[in-house]
Amino acid sequence: MTHTNFTDSHYRKIFQSSPDGYLIVDPANERILDANSAMLEICEVNSGALIGEHLSEIKFQNGGETRFFDLIGGGNVSRGTFILKLESGKKRFVSVNSTVLNIDERDLIFLSFRDISGRRKVLDKREKQASLLAQMAGKAARLGGWSIKLPERELTWSDENCVIHDLPPGYQPTLEEGIGYYPEEYREKVIQYVEKCATEGIGYDFELPKYTAKGRLIWVRSIGEAVRDKDGNIIALQGAFQDITDRKKVEAEKEKLIAELQEALDEVKTLQQFLPLCSYCKKVRDDQNYWSQIENYIVKHTGTQFSHGICPDCYETNLAPQIEDLKRKTIQNTR
Repeated sequence: MTHTNFTDSHYRKIFQSSPDGYLIVDPANERILDANSAMLEICEVNSGALIGEHLSEIKFQNGGETRFFDLIGGGNVSRGTFILKLESGKKRFVSVNSTVLNIDERDLIFLSFRDISGRRKVLDKREKQASLLAQMAGKAARLGGWSIKLPERELTWSDENCVIHDLPPGYQPTLEEGIGYYPEEYREKVIQYVEKCATEGIGYDFELPKYTAKGRLIWVRSIGEAVRDKDGNIIALQGAFQDITDRKKVEAEKEKLIAELQEALDEVKTLQQFLPLCSYCKKVRDDQNYWSQIENYIVKHTGTQFSHGICPDCYETNLAPQIEDLKRKTIQNTR
C-alpha cells in the first residue's frame, strides 16, 4: 500500500521536522497511511516500516492496546499515557493525542506521540525523595505514603505503610493485594475511588476498616490525588495512609458514654413520673409488678448509692425517746 499523497509542501515540512511522532491512520481499516521520522525513532524501526501496517503492530505493555484503541475511537480530541513495548526489549513512555482531521476531503485519524521517558525518570526520582520524607513523618503520626504509577498501575508503599499493615519494610504489594486487605463489602467502593482519580483526576479522602497481613482489624484514613505532567496528562496517583485505630476507639468510647448518660437521663425522667407507692410500707412497684424498697428501686434504675442517716424530726420522734428509756433502765439496773 502506498501512503496518501499530501501535496502541501509546508505541511510536509512541519510533519517531518516535528520532534513528536506523528501518524496518519485510515479509520476504515486502522492502517497507517503516513509516519514521520520522529515516530520511526520512537518505535526504533527503519524508514517506511510502519507505512501500510495495521495499528496493532505498535505494541504496548500492561494491556495498553485496549485503552489505545478506545482512545482513537472516541472521536474529537482524546489523550492518554502509554508504555510502548519495543522489539529491543526496552520500554518507552509516551503521551498520545488523537484527533480527526479532514485531509483531501477524507476524515483521517491524526495521532501524535510524545516521548516522556525522561520526564518519568525525574518523576521516579521525586517519588523516591517523597517516600523518604513520608517515612520520616510517618513514624511520628502512624502515617504512610503510597504512589501508583500509570499506566502500569504499579503500587509503591513507604516503609511506615508496610509497618501499619504488619508487613516488613520494603515490601511492595500489587494494587490488587493492597485493595484486598479491605473487607469484601468495601473493596468495590475503594476501586471506584482509585479509578475516578486515575481517569478523571478526582481526589478522595475516606475512612474505612481494613485488615493487616496478620488478620488484625484496624481503621485507616486514605487520601489520594492525581499527578499530572505539564500537558495535563495523569501519569500517577499519590497519597497518604494513616492508622486511625486509636482515634476510632476513643470515638467509640465517647459514643458509649453518651449512650449511657442518655440512658441514665431517661431513667431519671422515668422516676419523675408517677410511681406506685405503698401507703403503709412505702415500697415501690416496678414494671414486673414486684414490690421493693424505694432505695433498691432507685439504685436499680439510676445507679445512685445511698448512705443512711437520721433527720432532726425523726431523731426527736423516734430515737430520743429510745435513748431516754435506755438511760432509765441502765440507772435502775445499777441500784
